[in-house]
Amino acid sequence: MREWHCRMIRNVRRRWGEPMQHLIDQACCGVSDIEQLPDEGLIQLHKDMERAEECIREGISFHDAGLLRGHFS
Repeated sequence: MREWHCRMIRNVRRRWGEPMQHLIDQACCGVSDIEQLPDEGLIQLHKDMERAEECIREGISFHDAGLLRGHFS
């Protein structure tokens, strides 16, 4: 399952580009890349990216959707 989540996260990143990279960078704070995330963090990132795709389609900002955290949260 971990590999599947990683693959799907990379697919979403390729499809939508830089906006998704912000979510990945936010989730990977303190680790080198998505493979280093604990299971819960990896699954949450995948869920957040699916929500972010919906936001892009609906014209909702990531901030308004609660997807972006403060820099030091």
